[in-house]
Amino acid sequence: MKLKIMNIINKCLAVIIMGISYMGSAQQIQTDRPNETENPGTITPHRLQVETGFSFEKEDDQKTFNIPEIVFRYGVFKNAEIRVETALKVLNQENTDNQFGIEPVKIGAKYHILDHKGVAIPDLALLARVSIPWMADNAYKEEKYSPEIRLLAQNTLSKTWHLGYNLGIEWLPENLHPEYIYTLSADHSLSKKCKVFVEAYGFTEAHHHADNSADAGVLFVITQNLQLDFMAGTGIMHSPSKKFAEIGVSLRI
Repeated sequence: MKLKIMNIINKCLAVIIMGISYMGSAQQIQTDRPNETENPGTITPHRLQVETGFSFEKEDDQKTFNIPEIVFRYGVFKNAEIRVETALKVLNQENTDNQFGIEPVKIGAKYHILDHKGVAIPDLALLARVSIPWMADNAYKEEKYSPEIRLLAQNTLSKTWHLGYNLGIEWLPENLHPEYIYTLSADHSLSKKCKVFVEAYGFTEAHHHADNSADAGVLFVITQNLQLDFMAGTGIMHSPSKKFAEIGVSLRI
């Protein structure tokens, strides 16, 4: 009888230890916010991740508020996700009425195509999305569909350092002229719960000055499925008057 009881206790302990090990090894939430550099990671199949935040930008006499901006990401199968993005935008400019409404909804997909190997070979993914001109309030409706495609990459430099970068192109909704996108972001894990990052990025059209910006921020992981973030930045080079900040929360369900 005692032997049977000991066997039962041992089995229960084994189950508890396995459960604790699984919880400890569960993948920590990874997000595409708050910076411009998109992460090559995708959402676990059949799980939903909601990334939302409030942002403020000021350039010259124009102020822009997103209250909020939101991204829904859903894992379709391994290495693939679909996503829907939009924002409730308020545009404030001196001597004019405020513009208030929903920006055009963007629908897209991301596919993770390569896992990193050592320092030299990065994680790679492709992100494609399109802005739907009629899925918006009148104040922000656009003339044409605006497709975008990006190559997303991230090198794992060490256990605590990562280097992310994007290259992409978007066809602008006004005239479908191509705008080129480039980003570079470095992040460092101060602990398992806190990460800091710095970033530079820009957008440029042919025969135009590039619109470049730089920012820095911090991410706080509250649980495996919950993250808080804060970021602030400034325009550089040809747009030094631009200032912006953002605070947000992400939840994996």
